[in-house]
Amino acid sequence: MLKRRHYHMADIESCVLCIAQEEETIGHLIFNCPFSQHCWAKIGISYNSNTSRIEATVRAKEIYSSRLFFEIFTITAWNIWKERNNFIFDQINPTHNAWLERTKADLSWLRYRVSTDLSDYITSLVNNL
Repeated sequence: MLKRRHYHMADIESCVLCIAQEEETIGHLIFNCPFSQHCWAKIGISYNSNTSRIEATVRAKEIYSSRLFFEIFTITAWNIWKERNNFIFDQINPTHNAWLERTKADLSWLRYRVSTDLSDYITSLVNNL
C-alpha cells in the first residue's frame, strides 16, 4: 500500500524479514518469506506456495484439523505483520523469539473467549510452543 501511495522509506520495496531481499508482497511476507515459513512451521501449519492463497489456506486448514484454525492463523499472521512493522517504524530487528512470545501471549488471551475444552487445547498449544 505504501508503494502505491508513493511513500518511500529506504528500501521499503524489499521484504525486511528475509535475507533474500524479495519484493514485499502480502503473499511473500505472510506465506513465502523464510522468516514467515519458520513461524508457520513452529505453529504446525504448512502451506503449498504453488497454489493460490485461498487454496493453500483451505488445504492447510484440512491438514491442521483444529476448530481454532482461523483464530490461530490470524494471530500468527498478525504477529508476523507486527514483526515487520516493528522493524519499519521502530527499527527493532525481527526475531523468531519476539514473534513467538507475542504469539503465545495473544493465544493465551484467546483462552478467555472460548469454551473450557478449547481453553485447555490453547493452554496445551502455548505450553508446547
